Amino acid sequence: MIPTAAVTAAGDAPMSFLDHLEELRRAIIRAFVVAAVLVAAAWAFSGRLLEALISLLLPGQRVLALAPAEAFSARINVALWTGGLLAVPYLMFEAWRFVAPGLKERERRFAIPWMVASSILLYAGIAFALQLLLPMMMGMLASFATPHVESRTSLSALLSFAIQLAAGCGLLFQLPLVLCLLVWFGIVSPTTLARAWRHAVFFIALGAAIITPGDGPSMLVLSAPLVLLYFLSVLAAAALWKIRGRGGSPKEE
Repeated sequence: MIPTAAVTAAGDAPMSFLDHLEELRRAIIRAFVVAAVLVAAAWAFSGRLLEALISLLLPGQRVLALAPAEAFSARINVALWTGGLLAVPYLMFEAWRFVAPGLKERERRFAIPWMVASSILLYAGIAFALQLLLPMMMGMLASFATPHVESRTSLSALLSFAIQLAAGCGLLFQLPLVLCLLVWFGIVSPTTLARAWRHAVFFIALGAAIITPGDGPSMLVLSAPLVLLYFLSVLAAAALWKIRGRGGSPKEE
C-alpha cells in the first residue's frame, strides 16, 4: 500500500495529516447527511413498514403497545434501521473514496467487488431472516402456549427480537467474505478450509444457537444456508488462491 502521506488530492502535491483529517471530516458529514435523508424518508413510510413487518411475522394477529410512547419508539426504530440499511452502499462508497488514493491499482480492482459482495450478503441475510427464519420461529414459539397461557406479543419485544435476529443473520452471511479474505492474504489455504469442514459446521451451529433461541428447527433453518455458504466459500477461495499466485509457488508483489 502507498504511504498515506504520499497520497495527493489532485495528484501533484502531498497531503498533510491535517488534510487527511479534513477529508475524513467531509466524508463523515456527507455520509451523515445521506443517512439522515434516508432515515427521514423511511420515517414517512414507517407506519406502513411496521404494519408490513407485523403482518409478515404474525399474520392476522395484532401486537400490544404497553407504554404510551411504545408505538412512537417502534416507528423511530423502524425508520432508523431501514434508513441505515439503505445507506450502507453509500457509506461503503465514502469509505472507498477515502482509502482508494492509498491503494495500488490491483487493490482497487479487488476492493470494489468485495464491497458490493458484502452489501449483497448483508441484504441477503436480512431477507432470509425476515422471509423465512423469523416467521417460522414466531409460529413455533407461539405453539408452546397452553390452554391457560395466552400467547400475546408486545410491539417493542417483537421489534427487538426481529432486529436482533435479522442483524445477526446479516453478519453471519458475511462468512464467505471473511474466509476469502483469510485466503487472499495467505493466512489460510483452501485445503485447510476444506479439511476443517467439521469444525466449521460445529461453529456454525454454535453461532446459530446464539442467534436463535437454541431450538432444533430454527438452528437447522439458519445453519443449512451457512453450511452451504461455507462450502461455496471454499470453492471461491480456491479460485482466489490461484489468482494470488499461491497455488504452488508463492509470488511476491
